[in-house]
Formats: sequence, C-alpha cells, structure tokens
Amino acid sequence: MPKQGITVDTNFNLNKITLNLTKELNLAGQIIKEDHFQRLEKGLGVTGPMASLKPSTVKSKTNFSGGKFKKNANKPLVNTGKMRNLVVEKATKQNQEVEIHPGEKQKYPRTKVTMSDVGGFHQTGAGLPKREWFGITAEAEKDIMKMVDLEIERQIKRA
Repeated sequence: MPKQGITVDTNFNLNKITLNLTKELNLAGQIIKEDHFQRLEKGLGVTGPMASLKPSTVKSKTNFSGGKFKKNANKPLVNTGKMRNLVVEKATKQNQEVEIHPGEKQKYPRTKVTMSDVGGFHQTGAGLPKREWFGITAEAEKDIMKMVDLEIERQIKRA
C-alpha cells in the first residue's frame, strides 16, 4: 500500500499577536460588577440564595439612621449599597489586571472595619453567617471566556 501523508505549511507572524486583552479585561470587570449587583438585588450569592437575616438584624437595620435603610432592611449585604456597588479598577496596557472590590478603604462609621473586612467575614463565615456573595457566577464566567476566546481567535487569524 502506498504511503499517504498530508503536508500543511503555515506561516504565522507571531509579532502580530499582541495579547493585549485590556479591552476584554475591562469588559469582564463590568460584566462581573453588573452580575454581582443583580444577584444581590435578588438575595442571591455566587452559587444560590444567601442565608436570611435574623429578625433582630432586620429590626436594627430599620432603626439605623432613622429608618434610612428600611427599604432594604431584609436584604443581606445591601444596607448602604457599598457591597453591591463594587469598585472596578481598570486594566491598562502596562498592567493587564482588573481589581474589583467593595471600596476597601472605606470604613464603617465609628469603627476601623472596612467594607472589604465585612465582605470577607460574610464570604468565609468568620463571626457572621456564611454568605458567599463575592465571586464570578458560572454564567458570567461563560460570557467572559467566550469574549476572550473570540479575541484570541481574531488575533491568531491576523497572524
């Protein structure tokens, strides 16, 4: 039987592949921020419903600042809006990293406790009911990965 084979010659100019994903990273940050906000509005954590608040907590939130937070008194992690309105520090061409946090430098009134501290307590269950509120949902991750894959494919086709 004669030997058969296929030869494929492909020339890639790897210099045309920049892998500058700044745009995609910043879009990913916005996807995560929006997904996060929508989840907390519905009382959902990263993997499902969050633990309900105790009646005493709801009462104290209602009385806090003259009832200012009464509308959200029964929702975990939405009292002041700091936990659901995340800060997104954008990626740059030089630093291709997006940072997302709940205002880590801001402190609760009359305390040394920051928003990030409280978020960490809830995330791990350290002294508070465990509420895994911070993270990337499977749906958001899927959307982000699709966007990044498309950009990488586009760059490879250009090479």
